[in-house]
Amino acid sequence: MSIQSTMMAADVSASLERDGIAVLPNFLTGDALASIQDSFNRALAKPNFNTWVGYEQNEKWRVLVENLLMLDPHCLSDCALHPLVAEVLRGYVGEDVALVEARGWKTIRTKRTFHGWHEDAWYHPSVTERPREVKLAVYLTDVTSGHFSYIAGTHISNATAFPRHWPKREVSAMQHRAIDVKGVAGTAFLFDTAGVHRQTTPVLEPRNVMFFNYHDPAVPLQDEDVKAGRYRPISLNAGFLPAEGLTPDQARLLGFGRARANPAHQGVIGRADLRRYPGLHDAVALALALRLEMQEIHRTGRELRRAVLSRLRALPARFAARPAAPASAHV
Repeated sequence: MSIQSTMMAADVSASLERDGIAVLPNFLTGDALASIQDSFNRALAKPNFNTWVGYEQNEKWRVLVENLLMLDPHCLSDCALHPLVAEVLRGYVGEDVALVEARGWKTIRTKRTFHGWHEDAWYHPSVTERPREVKLAVYLTDVTSGHFSYIAGTHISNATAFPRHWPKREVSAMQHRAIDVKGVAGTAFLFDTAGVHRQTTPVLEPRNVMFFNYHDPAVPLQDEDVKAGRYRPISLNAGFLPAEGLTPDQARLLGFGRARANPAHQGVIGRADLRRYPGLHDAVALALALRLEMQEIHRTGRELRRAVLSRLRALPARFAARPAAPASAHV
């Protein structure tokens, strides 16, 4: 890294240590921002279903775009592996830090308060010392409402307590310490998920944002996230990797080899053990099966009709080709 980048990394690290959040203006610009915006909007065009690849939805006000490192090459090179981010994370979380999740959200326009103050819960309650986790968030739209808000210093004051949701009355006394992150598309911020934070309301215009989640993959996960299949090894598009290969530090940050000691099924993409709407899933699967069965019956019927018609058309020719009966002999 250059001297200027190193100095900036020191400033970002100091802000992260002190406040729990560090804002990075103009993190994405130019072609990189435009490319990711286009890829993200394409994913938002339709939901994931059968052969469709798009968004997922598990709540009314937000839709989810999973596996960002499969979405656009700039998500890998300009976000997940950004040198400044990597330098700060190794110092703040530790040398074993790795990217464990890469997903984006579109928040739909609403005046409803649907997302309250909270700290992120992810590690198992048996872990006695709260491990550090940092998210890199990147706005893909201009954000003037529905912005991210963080109560500075709460990552330190809550360091011994297990993560929870916070009622508004408890946060009101700390509201003067809130850091509100508004900004144009391309604005980014790093934040310690142990601090109290939320997406504010109302959301007056749709908000697209990406989140890259980093922690030590060796930390045991809470049961809910194990069942949900979160924080599995990152999915990559091989075509997005640099032709000269990854450096050892980059490979480690992406979690290369981290799943070797775990059962193979833990590396599978998806959330097979926890379906949010199992009845709906089963109904859609049944409808698809019935549709395919009707297509098969229709296809079989067409083939049968063609075979019958073919035989009927061949009958005159077959009768004409029959030899004439021999004349009877007269005595």
